[in-house]
Amino acid sequence: MLALLGKSGSGKTTLIKCIYGLEDLIEGEVLIGKDKVLGPSYTLMPGHKDMSLVSQDFYVLDNHTVEENIWDKLIGYTNEAKARRSNQLLKLLELVSLRNSKARNLSSGQKQRVAIARALAIIPGVLLLDEPFSNLDKILTDKLFSFVIKEVKRNHTSVILITHVAEEALKYADRIGILDAGKITQIGETWEVYYQPKNTKLAGLLGDCNVIRKEDVEKSQKLKAKTLVRPDKIKLTHSKNSLGLPVTINHCSYNGKCFEILAETKTGHSVIMYSNKELEAGKSVVAGLEI
Repeated sequence: MLALLGKSGSGKTTLIKCIYGLEDLIEGEVLIGKDKVLGPSYTLMPGHKDMSLVSQDFYVLDNHTVEENIWDKLIGYTNEAKARRSNQLLKLLELVSLRNSKARNLSSGQKQRVAIARALAIIPGVLLLDEPFSNLDKILTDKLFSFVIKEVKRNHTSVILITHVAEEALKYADRIGILDAGKITQIGETWEVYYQPKNTKLAGLLGDCNVIRKEDVEKSQKLKAKTLVRPDKIKLTHSKNSLGLPVTINHCSYNGKCFEILAETKTGHSVIMYSNKELEAGKSVVAGLEI
């Protein structure tokens, strides 16, 4: 799975529309195998038979029941296969009690889940996900991502995920691309893009990141003048395998997962670290940089 991450207006949705064939390309081409994906100026039916798009703009058949909406996407399958797949999706999306309800009588959130069930009824060769699970609670979102990952591995499907949520990209994608002003400014394996961002702007899109200056570190010969370091690479205990970073604790707060510590280096620069225990403000420690 490739996740494309960027701020609003960076071109994420436009890119996914171009890939799917909802917008014409100014230059270049999109190929699925040897087949060219055509834009709306060249075909009445956008997309490709082996590509599906799950977006925020969900579509359901209002006059059909929830179950009929899923069966509609399974044309050509036996009734037994349709029932098996629809039962799986109804359970996954917590729609079992609504299987016989007409879609027009559902809430907006329920319709969104029906649209997702329709989109996932058949896993194609290429699956495009444009912030597909927005407005769903975190537990259901995690369930859906786990289901998608299992299905795409089983079907050898390629997936492009569009998101502005860094946690989703880091948690589920094998590769991450950073999109800015319509251009991919960095792309690589998830760990690489996270721990080796090209600059502070890109680093900030994926979470907290410190700029560690050479003059703040003990025995800093191998350091550059400035080095980008994630908070989890700064430990409160200084070992022989790490570089010493003397800091003074300014503030310590619990963020729901760990204690987030705001500290200050000897030259007055701020540093963010994580800890499993609370530290008192004003305390001086020599933290360990793992680079």
